Amino acid sequence: MMDIRKKISRLSHFLDRLCLTGAVAFFVLMLALVALQVVGRYLFRIAPVWTEEAARYCMVWGGLLGATVAYKRLRDPRLTAPPKGEGSLWVLTAKYLRGIGAIIFLGPVLFYSNRFLARHWDRTSEAMDFSTFWVAIAVPIAITVIFIHLLAELAGKQEALLSPQEKPRWDSDDPRTQLRDPAA
Repeated sequence: MMDIRKKISRLSHFLDRLCLTGAVAFFVLMLALVALQVVGRYLFRIAPVWTEEAARYCMVWGGLLGATVAYKRLRDPRLTAPPKGEGSLWVLTAKYLRGIGAIIFLGPVLFYSNRFLARHWDRTSEAMDFSTFWVAIAVPIAITVIFIHLLAELAGKQEALLSPQEKPRWDSDDPRTQLRDPAA
């Protein structure tokens, strides 16, 4: 059982690094495309037609890959702050409620993504001869990666939550955010 946990954790770490690199690359490319569009429009009075669409597609991919990184590192948007120092049962309950929320919200999207992708298979973008399938596939890929991160988190490996460079927010040097030891 521990071997499976370790493999899930390693896969989660690998996907986190890959998604972070991809998100940064797509956002840098988006910035370059927008800069090219601005220079073309204001200096040369004509912008390449394809730059706006390409920048939009980079934004979609960068945003979805960035969402997986935010989920993994517990930086995703939430209604309430995670429990701090309330005891292990409350922390465990919050972790499972977060997972249930992710499954309820993202599960149906992943379930129906085959139909969503089928609709995009023959569609092409207006400015480029490019199938929108390659943009739409970012949605099920991002959801699958989030589910792998969720599985790693629920498998019980604490290091599955964050990359090795980060410390958990609830385990910082600030005594107000440290978990209390229930045995103490």
